[in-house]
Amino acid sequence: MKRIKFYTLGCKANQYDTQVVREDFLKKGFKESSNGAAEIHVVNTCVVTRKAENASRALIRKIKRLYPDSDIIVKGCLNVYDAPKEEIKKIPSRLIEQGISFFAGHKRAFLKVQDGCDNFCSYCIVPYMRGRSRSKEADKINQEFSRLINAGYKEIVITGICLGDYGKGLPGLTNLAGLIERLLKNKGDYRIRISSIDPQYINGELLALMARSDKICRHLHIPFQSGDDKILKSMRRKYDSRFARTLVDRIREEIKDISITTDIIVGFPGEEENQFLNTVKFLEFLKPLKVHLFNFSPRKSTPAADFASKVKPSESRRRHKLISELESGWRKEYLNRFIGKRFSVLVEGKMPEERNLYSGYSEYYFKAIFRAPENCINNLVNVKGAEIKEDSILCTL
Repeated sequence: MKRIKFYTLGCKANQYDTQVVREDFLKKGFKESSNGAAEIHVVNTCVVTRKAENASRALIRKIKRLYPDSDIIVKGCLNVYDAPKEEIKKIPSRLIEQGISFFAGHKRAFLKVQDGCDNFCSYCIVPYMRGRSRSKEADKINQEFSRLINAGYKEIVITGICLGDYGKGLPGLTNLAGLIERLLKNKGDYRIRISSIDPQYINGELLALMARSDKICRHLHIPFQSGDDKILKSMRRKYDSRFARTLVDRIREEIKDISITTDIIVGFPGEEENQFLNTVKFLEFLKPLKVHLFNFSPRKSTPAADFASKVKPSESRRRHKLISELESGWRKEYLNRFIGKRFSVLVEGKMPEERNLYSGYSEYYFKAIFRAPENCINNLVNVKGAEIKEDSILCTL
């Protein structure tokens, strides 16, 4: 029996794609290796930033060095990124229709419902790598969702490359809110988490659904990228800072205590100090639970790669450091709301320090740690916040 080993870099969509390939190989009789030794190594790559690209290439080199007699299958965006520009345009857009029935190594299962993107932000390589936006049929998604619930998964993360664009190309008036409302008709003890969604796609229908259903996690990851209008326009984002602030106010009015996490790019070409400070002011207003910070990373074939007025790397690092230092204060301010309050946690594992100490993520997407008398891994447990510990909350039952 041939052994196979899987490696995934990048986003939740990539992790889902790896799982599709995993199930295909396992059905053909392959055995997944529990260590590095395998006849076949499958590497699902990412090139969204230079750092991700370098990590993908380094991993492939490492596998070649350690296992010279093994075959390596390289999947994902690196294959497309390395192709000549004229060949990239010929690569057909497709959405993997084969579903999954489990999610290896995870207590939460990711379910990809959409692929590709039509937005073409000036810095983003994704539309060139993933193709145009397309959506999976709701019937197939519902069948997949049902399989995952029946397999015992208590949290399903609905994900896509441009998730808010779900429904494009499908008959009827299907959209993301309509899809989730249909999935909620499935019986069982589970919850749904909405993955990253751009601001322009968050509408009243989606917020109303989140507000009335206790099965949808009170968390949104919204990649705002900047808080400055000039930079947002240069990025070719589909909103300005006023829209972003109005949206945040509306979200918080509709859904009590919701957490918001975000992506921010610092050092974008042309970002002067006052533009950067506008982003800091926006984040002070947002007070996100977490900021995924990126230094601008030029990607070939994207317009921003050729923009003038480059920001010095040392200045990008300074801006990155400043926001990182402020982030912990925003997180602590948010977490303080939950001291003395009850909330739900998906228990994902034991803490290594002490016996009977468990951890998992709340519906609000912060880590919770608590003591329990018996094994409760992979269960949704109701706990009460007691004390903030770094980025987590210590809780009681």
